[in-house]
Amino acid sequence: MTSLLSGLVAYPAEPSDIGQTIIRGLEKLHLEPKFRKLTSWEENDIPGRFIATEVLRRIESGKVFVADITRLNFNVIFEIGFAIGVKKRVILLRNEILKTEDDLIRQIGIFDTLGYVPYRDADSLQSVLSDISDFNPIAVDLTNKSTTTPVYILLPQKKGEAETHLVSRLKKTLMPFRSYDPEEHGRLSALEAIENVANSHGVIIPFLPSHYVEAEIHNIRGAFVAGLAHGMDRIMLLLQSGDDPIPIDYRDLVRRFKFLDQIDEFLTGFAPLITESLFRKQPSVVDQPTSFLSQLTLGASSAENEFIELGKYYIETDEFRRTLRGEVQIVLGRKGAGKTAMFYQIRDRLRGDKSNIILDLKPEGFQLLKFKERVLDYLEEGTREHTITAFWEYLLMLEICHKLLQNDKSLHLRDHKIYPYYQNLASTYAADEYISEGDFAERMLNLTQRISVDFDAIRGNDDVRHRMSNDEITQLIYKHDIPALRSQLSKYLMFKKSLWILIDNIDKGWPPHGVTSEDVLTLRCLIDAMFKLKRAFQSQNIITNCVVFIRNDVYENLVDATPDRGKIAHILVDWTDPQLLLELLRRRFLSSGIKNNPPFENIWRALCVSHIGLEESSHYMIDRCLMRPRALIEFIKYCRGHAVNLGKQKIGVKDIEQGEEQYSTQLVNDICYEIQDICPPAKDILYEFIECPSELDNTGMRSILKKATSNSNEQDRIIDLLLWYGVIGFLRDDGKPTFIYSVRYDTRRLKALLKKRDIDSITYVINPAFWKGLEIKT
Repeated sequence: MTSLLSGLVAYPAEPSDIGQTIIRGLEKLHLEPKFRKLTSWEENDIPGRFIATEVLRRIESGKVFVADITRLNFNVIFEIGFAIGVKKRVILLRNEILKTEDDLIRQIGIFDTLGYVPYRDADSLQSVLSDISDFNPIAVDLTNKSTTTPVYILLPQKKGEAETHLVSRLKKTLMPFRSYDPEEHGRLSALEAIENVANSHGVIIPFLPSHYVEAEIHNIRGAFVAGLAHGMDRIMLLLQSGDDPIPIDYRDLVRRFKFLDQIDEFLTGFAPLITESLFRKQPSVVDQPTSFLSQLTLGASSAENEFIELGKYYIETDEFRRTLRGEVQIVLGRKGAGKTAMFYQIRDRLRGDKSNIILDLKPEGFQLLKFKERVLDYLEEGTREHTITAFWEYLLMLEICHKLLQNDKSLHLRDHKIYPYYQNLASTYAADEYISEGDFAERMLNLTQRISVDFDAIRGNDDVRHRMSNDEITQLIYKHDIPALRSQLSKYLMFKKSLWILIDNIDKGWPPHGVTSEDVLTLRCLIDAMFKLKRAFQSQNIITNCVVFIRNDVYENLVDATPDRGKIAHILVDWTDPQLLLELLRRRFLSSGIKNNPPFENIWRALCVSHIGLEESSHYMIDRCLMRPRALIEFIKYCRGHAVNLGKQKIGVKDIEQGEEQYSTQLVNDICYEIQDICPPAKDILYEFIECPSELDNTGMRSILKKATSNSNEQDRIIDLLLWYGVIGFLRDDGKPTFIYSVRYDTRRLKALLKKRDIDSITYVINPAFWKGLEIKT
């Protein structure tokens, strides 16, 4: 039995010669029964039915699709692309009698790469169609969708505001894309278009108004690519500016716009569909998605509250490894950046080797208050530094001694080599009854109290500042024979692999940029004492490393007060890379029972909606966390809490909006309290920004600051504080905002960039983290 040749023949309505010739050719062909299912588009124009729907249905159900391209017609071009997309054999025809559009076809580039068959009249057309024997369509792999560049965008050669805006906003969604740009690629070949659409999850085509330069060339390419995308069932965003008529075949697929912000609305709907398509076939990252969100554990936002679990998801950065190798003496970072997290990880990693002695001390600043008020305030400048250094050296030696005795309490009974050294050290250590018991905080407080009492006995009721000799300081501070104690420690440490002194929290309670000269002196003397001990022990071939963890603003004050600036190796742990923050979250997510170690994107799509407006949701949160891990974790916790309370399986847009409201409000409160410690007149300055625009010129900024103070110097100081906290930044020449974390937290660099701008041209920007809490108008 002869198989029927089913299919559709498409052609433009004008000029009519084309249609008439094709209809006559089909009439001749229909005399043979096997060709009666090969019909023209006009034969499918059934009253009461939408012709475009019938045409596409007929293409999809037939074996072949025949199209005349003597005159390029948008509907026919769309149908050609659609037929290729649904894997039909496509045959292109050209009438040799009529004047052709060779130049246009050459510029477009699609059809001369597909090839076509010429015909002259109805007889030659009958011959061409009756000879069809190859029904194999163009080979298209529809399963190999790209996960790295899921979107394909077709751009015109000359780009206007709409195309520029579209690309800019597409970048904002953080969806990677490939593009066809005539300026770079020249002509568009059919094979290139087919492969790009097949490899994409979604396609974007901005059609041009007819009065634009080269609109016809671009729109014909667009019609072909749109047909491919529709046939391959790809997500489409077809855009048309203005009121130009849209070809009937894809009229319902196109989104018209008159204003640029309408493009944003269309992209807002497009982006989540692409994300959903990307992760639709990904294996599930959790066994029970219905309860996963409620069971999700992010850990504590503060390292002090989770140091036991921290090792499960800590990121070992290059800064961490350098510190672990002993290359670093000072670790810098602002509040919430991860200094304490590194402190615990360094300590725990070193503890793995029992032959290491780890002195992990957290002397909070307030513990020295009595020592300062009762002793330092009554000493002359020259005496003060020597006294503080002696105090730290003494305290550190006693703590090393305490650590050795504590660690080897049982070991020395089994090891005859260290037994006599242990007994001598224990006997010497017990000489000062005030420091022998309790934890470090108690021992330090007892020592400062004992020194204060002894100094009161020396000073009596005299309020005059005293200058003490070295011998007098020695008698005041030490209750041990220091040379003997140092010698015994050196002999005992010979049996150990290395000594590490880690100091954290010394600047706890010190306000940013409100650090006093006494605070800086205390820190500088601590560092001097540490390095004095280090030199003494290393002279005996004892590996010794000392690391202090402090805020970077404190370090700036320290450098200003240190004559040997630059000699101390330091690292910065403040975060500047969003990808590292995402990896931090991923590792925390994995601790909640996620299997197979999936990438962050897979986990995030199981937890949260993909986009907030045009912005990818995880980066939306990062943009509002001041680049602080602690703040980011708190933000997500608020969002998760709202979703869980409503019984949701996934964090949605409303949950993020509510979470951001809580997070931003709390952030405003926290920053206000910190500013109050430094500049009391400006304690409520943030609330003066309520309902103001997100961008302010210098005049607008000063008018707000005047509500706190009319003094221009104090206003400058408040601006410095707001810049340091990241509350405000400023626009660069490229229109992008610059905040403190944009310049790696280098205050001097930030101020220098600001000073390069004319005062009247400065545009201050309020950080998005504060928008919700201050009801900022964006």
